[in-house]
Amino acid sequence: MKKNLKAILVMFLFTFSLLSCNKDLGNYTYSELSEIQFTGVDSTYQAFNQKEFVIKPVIKFSDGAAFNADEYTFEWFTINAASNVLNADKKKFLGNQLNLDTTITLSPGEYDLYFRIQNKKNNYRYQHISKLSVTSELSNGWLVLNDIDGKARLDMLNYNSIQQKYVPYSDILSTFSDVQMEGKPKLVYYLHNRDPFTSKYSNRVYVGTDQMTLSFNNEIQTWTDYRNLRFEVNHPTSSTYHAEVIRSQNPFLCYILGSDGILMGENVTQNFLYGPTLNRVSGGARLNISKYIAEFYGGSSAYAVVFDQDNKRFLVHSGTNYTLLQPSSSQPEIFTPDQLGMDLLYMERALTATNQFYALLKNSSTSQIKLLRFVHSSSTFTPLAFDVVSNTHQIDQAMSYVVDPVYGSLIYTIGSQVYQYDPFGKKYTMLLDLGNRKISLMKYQKLVKSRADPRYVNFSKKLMICSYDPSQPNTSGKMEFYEISLGGTAKLTESYTGFGKIADVSYRE
Repeated sequence: MKKNLKAILVMFLFTFSLLSCNKDLGNYTYSELSEIQFTGVDSTYQAFNQKEFVIKPVIKFSDGAAFNADEYTFEWFTINAASNVLNADKKKFLGNQLNLDTTITLSPGEYDLYFRIQNKKNNYRYQHISKLSVTSELSNGWLVLNDIDGKARLDMLNYNSIQQKYVPYSDILSTFSDVQMEGKPKLVYYLHNRDPFTSKYSNRVYVGTDQMTLSFNNEIQTWTDYRNLRFEVNHPTSSTYHAEVIRSQNPFLCYILGSDGILMGENVTQNFLYGPTLNRVSGGARLNISKYIAEFYGGSSAYAVVFDQDNKRFLVHSGTNYTLLQPSSSQPEIFTPDQLGMDLLYMERALTATNQFYALLKNSSTSQIKLLRFVHSSSTFTPLAFDVVSNTHQIDQAMSYVVDPVYGSLIYTIGSQVYQYDPFGKKYTMLLDLGNRKISLMKYQKLVKSRADPRYVNFSKKLMICSYDPSQPNTSGKMEFYEISLGGTAKLTESYTGFGKIADVSYRE
């Protein structure tokens, strides 16, 4: 019995000592040092990540005696209350001088800021705790990739949640990193995935040209942690290797079509990494597939429809397969996926309520155009419609296509004009005529991470049109948003200027 009581007492004292150390973060004995008075240290602070942060305390004694800093030691550090483990993530050392002058490298969040003074002679210590809120000068907003005389420039419309407006930043890679992009701008793409080297989830931004694609770890909203996409790809690549197409299906599934013509997939959770060639059938060589890759947006299991351009057929990638599957049709009398005999003009997994795929096809012999709409179950396609489309408004000559997520209409651009094709009423409508301006980009923004955020949902339903004046391509770029009605006109809701010729846009959520 006595042994049990002793054991319980020892365990109690041990537990109490641990709790004391954890609470005190050093188990020091503090004196109030009532004779010390100081100013210049506030109760709350706000700091920007990667920016200078300065505090200059003024210390004196209440009896008027001079304060000699040489007789004291100083320590500044932060505590992250959200971290349960006492390590570098929880306690961050900032400085050991009276004045704090440092560059903040903390992730955006809320911290306790500690300022400690210790008398070298008697070891008395004084402690002051402030609240520190760390934010990033650049957080969420529109990433706009410009073509400036054939060179890439990345701008950002950073959303200020307090003022509820966008603040423009030009050339953020030159301002906030040491990146030098080479080549003609091609794409910018935000996604939320797991890092293949650490398995940690991260907010990632790919910025690409026709000579390189850089992968930025933007988890703490900085632009200094990056690598070339080549280092994420597990097969030999050339020095100018880059991404042609990136499609994120959900936060852990993504497809990339590389400049070498190889389609790759990534699901780090299942150890499915970029590298193996997916665009081939079992035992076959690499297939020449279209740039239009229709990923099953929002699906929890990898699924994408691709088009074999040489054999004029649809193929499917599913799960963690390293080859493509030949889909079948539930109604072969309407269409057969492997015997289309037509060229693909456009394909997309539409964001409409019915979760359907759109494919616009043209017969090169007869010039007949048809619009296929279908849903899938595993590798079986069920056609919703396979209709002939009259070519009265040059739909086969379009520079870009999108599917309206609200009405399911097909929207496309010809020169400076924007047209709408209603596949249900089989009717054309001209939505916009921008006159002498050229359209460089048209899209609906797909949400990757925050799909239920009301503000995000609102802009994802608006048509984005980016245009420029050919006589002033470097300074005349506009990014504009329109509300689209079925068979009506386009209503301008937002307009942003100050860009060059816009090559691509993505939203950092």
